[in-house]
Amino acid sequence: MTRKGTLIPIASLLRILVPISFALLAGGCSQAPAEIHERPGGDEAALTDAQRLAVHRGGGRVHPTSCGDRPSEAPSSLPYWTAIAQNGAIPDALWDGSSAYQDGRFYIFGGLNGTYPDDEPVADFSVFDVDTRTWHDLGQYTGGPSARAEAMMWSVAEDDALFVSGGRGPFRRGLDLTHQDTFRFDRAHGWTQIAQKPAEVRLANRSTEAVAVRGKGKRKTVAYAFSGSSSTLSAFINRPDGLQHDLVRYKNGWKQVATGSPVPRARAHHPLVYSEGWNALLLYGGYTNDAVNGTGLFTPENYLGDLWMLDVDTETWEQIAFDEDSGPGHRDNAKLIADERRHRIWLFGGSQFDGTTLSDVWYFDLDTGDWTRVDTAMAGPAPAPRFGQFSFSRRTATAYELYIFGGATAEFAPVLLNDMWRLTIPLAGDG
Repeated sequence: MTRKGTLIPIASLLRILVPISFALLAGGCSQAPAEIHERPGGDEAALTDAQRLAVHRGGGRVHPTSCGDRPSEAPSSLPYWTAIAQNGAIPDALWDGSSAYQDGRFYIFGGLNGTYPDDEPVADFSVFDVDTRTWHDLGQYTGGPSARAEAMMWSVAEDDALFVSGGRGPFRRGLDLTHQDTFRFDRAHGWTQIAQKPAEVRLANRSTEAVAVRGKGKRKTVAYAFSGSSSTLSAFINRPDGLQHDLVRYKNGWKQVATGSPVPRARAHHPLVYSEGWNALLLYGGYTNDAVNGTGLFTPENYLGDLWMLDVDTETWEQIAFDEDSGPGHRDNAKLIADERRHRIWLFGGSQFDGTTLSDVWYFDLDTGDWTRVDTAMAGPAPAPRFGQFSFSRRTATAYELYIFGGATAEFAPVLLNDMWRLTIPLAGDG
């Protein structure tokens, strides 16, 4: 079957894709902040053997076990994973925090330091130097956001600054533990809380990913976010106020964007990534309300498997239709990479309605409209299935790269992680 929606016309795709074939610049990058979620209910589940695969368990937490990178022995045209050795002040095992990447520096903030009923949020703040593989604790900068999970976080390269906005506390407390404040950080001034008007406070009340966008010829970075959870009350997903359902833009404050129709369904725990070459936002799947019975929390109806593209120039959405039976299926918590060179959208992992945590790798071909799974052909070690990981993606001179750090291996009774892996998608070959 084909998901309902308008297939992007070939002419529209060519307008976006053809210039990329002639104008790609090596060394660019795009930000991919972390999102992911802790579900508000469900049965306890033991780890499967697959979830224990490729992790070293120590006191319920996973720690680095290698003194050097461990690349896989994969053909150069196929993606491959590398375990990254970490130095310095390696953060504790955390999940459901926020991430931003800027010029060789990988920033992480917040997250949860345990699982229900001990899933307390933290305000930990660290940066990883990608070149030296070294972590630095930034806890000396006080006055920043309070402890929280799933806050929006993005970088502003021209000011060498970061922003953190919104976020939440833990689920399953019977309380609405959401945040609506916004903070700015730079090393010269530390943290500064941004004054907001009442309308901006309402728009900041969401837990989701935000992405930094600085189009060609533009002097200032803006941030976009779509939808997201806005409550931690029981069964929030089916509450009228449980989800935001709009596109918002941050430029000197939050503003709602009128995108017209069609618009993606309201959702949470969905990946959002920016493609500089296409000047577009990409969105896949997520966790949504039960439109059938109105009460389901972990049913197939609560999980989406759709793919959308937002044209940043026009700020309009278009759904990319495909045969769902041959694709990754309905899931939340996936990660996306925009492969402008080969007109592909790569997808890693996520979680399904039955609690299965995934580590598969797929790509969608924008020219053919087909999904292809590739992890079954990839050689070498691979990370344990997980969700709630911190992450970023970028393009180098030779490859697209996805870095992941930490996360949790399962919804209940998981191993919490603080290992780091890199997925390399070589530019050479067809993949």
